Amino acid sequence: MGRTELNSLKRILLLDGEGVQVVCMARELNKLGCEVSALCAQKVSSGYATKYLHHRYKSPDVRLQEEAFKSYFYEHLKEHKYDLIIPMGDVSAYFLSREKEAVEQQYDTPCAVESDATFELANDKQKLMEVCKRYDIVHPKTRELSIESLDSVADYVGFPAMIKPNLSAGARGIVKVENKGELHTKFPPIAKEFGKCTLQQYVEQPDYYYNVMLFRRRDGKTAASTVIKIRRFFPLKGGSSCYSETVEHPFLLKQCERCLEKLNWHGFADFDVLEDKVTGELKIIEINPRVPSSLQASFAAGVNFAKIFVDEYLGSGAEVFDMSYYKVGQQVRWFGLDVMWFLMCPQRFSFRPSWFRFWGKNVSYHDGTLADPLPMIAGSLQGVVKYLDPNFRKAKLKG
Repeated sequence: MGRTELNSLKRILLLDGEGVQVVCMARELNKLGCEVSALCAQKVSSGYATKYLHHRYKSPDVRLQEEAFKSYFYEHLKEHKYDLIIPMGDVSAYFLSREKEAVEQQYDTPCAVESDATFELANDKQKLMEVCKRYDIVHPKTRELSIESLDSVADYVGFPAMIKPNLSAGARGIVKVENKGELHTKFPPIAKEFGKCTLQQYVEQPDYYYNVMLFRRRDGKTAASTVIKIRRFFPLKGGSSCYSETVEHPFLLKQCERCLEKLNWHGFADFDVLEDKVTGELKIIEINPRVPSSLQASFAAGVNFAKIFVDEYLGSGAEVFDMSYYKVGQQVRWFGLDVMWFLMCPQRFSFRPSWFRFWGKNVSYHDGTLADPLPMIAGSLQGVVKYLDPNFRKAKLKG
């Protein structure tokens, strides 16, 4: 059951093709005999540089030029036939969810993303927290903010707390507040820039957090999952994983599966989960409704999400992964980001395992391999350019 016959070439299009997750996804799709293309906003990037892409197309940036990207996207589909489209980033996933019905009807091309209404429930942080509260799924106290409700919301959530835009990528716009005075001062400019926001209970976490990757089949069964403990991240106040370890966590997995069940979700989802340093309670913070930058960790654990995508959308359905083959203790690094961590973190020399442990049978990298080294170089250059931009640093590091 669930085995795809790849006798005919399967053509896959990746959106946000410059992302680091493209490196391992394109590699594994290649192994399945697929022809992989990508729309990339930047040429100097990990995804664009990987040798596993057969075709690269420089497109407008969907994050900055949505209308221009939309025009380019549909013109591209007129000229190229694809069997499956997979978004690789937050904004491209949001874009594709809105265009899913039109693309599938007009071009007969499946889109590996949920439809707009279901996608919105997961992508909007406030709506997700409402689902978690309704069904008693672990989450922090959260309530939507408005100028009129600041004091009453603060009384419910308490302090310290986090102002969080309902729709934003990464840590952009997230600011910690200690009291009502700070809330009144900091909320208006954040709301002006990002739109609707929530106030969320601040979780005093240890020096790690969890990431849970799941693929839920049409029949409601989990095809596969991966849980990682993220132990180094950048920015230091809470950012993307630059070092993680694969772990098992049955309770956390069940909570995330229950959340997807209540959302009636089909496809891939990626959860960020914090652990309260004092109580040990787990709190689902958000769902990224697309593959994350830490996707390589799943392949290191023996979970082939690339095959699951192909089987589910182009075959007779994804098989349920045999978890007895799941590998714990796999160490996965994003070297370009890990260099930034090393430069900025006071614990650079005391952290264990050592930052200087570059090789080992259980060590792999998000951003390349010895057989495919250019993504690591290009991604590192891209990261330097980003952090030289004062607007980017302000958005990612404030709070």
